[in-house]
Amino acid sequence: MDIKAILIDFDGTVVTTDILDVVCGIVGKEKESRMIKEEFFKGVTSGLSPLITRINFLKGVTTQQIQEKLSENDFLMPGAEEFFNFLNSKNYISILHSGNLVPILNHYKEKLGITYVVGTKPKMDNDTIVSISEKDFSGPDFKLNDSKAILDKCNISAKEVIAIGDSPADRTIFEFAEKSIAINPKEGIDKFADYVIQDDLSKAIDIIDSL
Repeated sequence: MDIKAILIDFDGTVVTTDILDVVCGIVGKEKESRMIKEEFFKGVTSGLSPLITRINFLKGVTTQQIQEKLSENDFLMPGAEEFFNFLNSKNYISILHSGNLVPILNHYKEKLGITYVVGTKPKMDNDTIVSISEKDFSGPDFKLNDSKAILDKCNISAKEVIAIGDSPADRTIFEFAEKSIAINPKEGIDKFADYVIQDDLSKAIDIIDSL
């Protein structure tokens, strides 16, 4: 396989917890954010509305406040730094995709040397979050849509892509990519993965090297 790009999920893959919950703690809404997310995963709610509600908790929060919160603990998955050092040494393009905020993802982009991030883009007043609505998304599967747009610009085909993720939210990306790796798989996503690893993202290195 001629590998050129890695599409990688964020929450549960690069980090060990839901960072949006953590950041909602800035405004005392961590518990509410977690409850909304749990209702979504139980099927009580659907669509983009739960994510939009959680993000709008952050109205008035600045990017500096986000950076300060993540400097306390960035919850990196074991092996994450080693994994991205490997990707960069091979000159692979890395695309971190998430329903999380681009201002959050940019913290990890800088820390880990990630090439691109795909995430939600709230309206901003300079460095302050204003709001987000459904119009600010490219569609329900915006993570795949926006990742494909980057790949197209880089002239990279699906046959040159590996996907890594942990949950059913990654299924369409797994089906798109030539090969897929599930880490600590949840809710049956391992059935759609070519490989499964546990607890340490650097375990994906040997798999990628073997392809």
